[in-house]
Amino acid sequence: MSLRVSTQEIGGHMVLVFDGALDVSSVPQLSDALTRHVRPTGTIVLDLDEITVLDDTAIGILLGAAARQRESGGMLGIVCTNPAIVDRLRRSGVGAAIPVGSSVHDITSP
Repeated sequence: MSLRVSTQEIGGHMVLVFDGALDVSSVPQLSDALTRHVRPTGTIVLDLDEITVLDDTAIGILLGAAARQRESGGMLGIVCTNPAIVDRLRRSGVGAAIPVGSSVHDITSP
């Protein structure tokens, strides 16, 4: 399965929208998108609503990107309303390191 990545700006925040599978086969695309779009000191939001698969490899990449963003004074958050993916994020402990909400406003409001 392929991964599609698009960008948009919502409320002055960069949002990366992912569609497809976040798994070992899409790690190069995921890493490239995060490298190209993650900015120091800003808030980056990853929209995972259209993700069909989220494996441990992709979770590791997301956690690494969040750590790098924090180290540079920024924040990385995840927007997702897909119950299966939200449950996967919760079970894997991602929510302890990356804010997860149902909208960009949930992530970006103080």
